[in-house]
Amino acid sequence: MTKKGKRRLLIFICILVVFFIGYSFVFRTFIDPDRYLEVAWEYTGQDPHILDWQMPEAELIWRDRRPLIHVVYHTDQDRELGPYSFYIDPFKMEVVDEDPRR
Repeated sequence: MTKKGKRRLLIFICILVVFFIGYSFVFRTFIDPDRYLEVAWEYTGQDPHILDWQMPEAELIWRDRRPLIHVVYHTDQDRELGPYSFYIDPFKMEVVDEDPRR
């Protein structure tokens, strides 16, 4: 292998290492579902009427030109009040909007 080939291989390995470190940071910071569960559970005041707080309906959506996590908790009061439905900003880790419960 030539000097130029070794240098390219070293640069490629360095870029690959930096990529995986960055990916790991992003995954732990913004994609950790346990952190979203904690934010959601605290936001509801740990409502005892929620049927399964550890398994909400959740999806990533784009709203107002930014990504948000839409979380829906069903309760035993859905017929009277409706479910909890709110939006978490993944960068601030806080609820930024919610839908009315009727």
